[in-house]
Amino acid sequence: MNIKKGDTVKVLYGKDAGKQGKVISVFAKLDKVVVDGLNEFKKHVKGDNREKKSEIVTVVKPMPVAKVMLVCPGCGKPTRVGIKMENGKRVRFCKKCGMILDNIEVKEAKAHKAKSSNEEKESKVKKVVKNKVKKETKKE
Repeated sequence: MNIKKGDTVKVLYGKDAGKQGKVISVFAKLDKVVVDGLNEFKKHVKGDNREKKSEIVTVVKPMPVAKVMLVCPGCGKPTRVGIKMENGKRVRFCKKCGMILDNIEVKEAKAHKAKSSNEEKESKVKKVVKNKVKKETKKE
């Protein structure tokens, strides 16, 4: 299977044809993928008048891999995926622009960016907490 978790894919046909989304999970044995926000269905859940409430739940179902095509992060176009050996490792690449999709440096940069964004969120939360503490001390 040439599609991995975290890839951006485009749906080729069906009710969500033309839409793009990020792959949440991959079921290799079933040849299916779950794409964020696509292939959603409504499910009616019956309650029991005590704990559960009756409601309509939105469920995301897996779709066949043949229904989706990988979108290259380099050229931004849906493309087929090629496989080649580089430095003794199996690597995926874009058939249109030739960009390597499994670039370790890119993944490290994304991880670093995610860490920095988490640090920013933490600092914002700390500021909010400090402001609340200041307000409470002023009231007293």
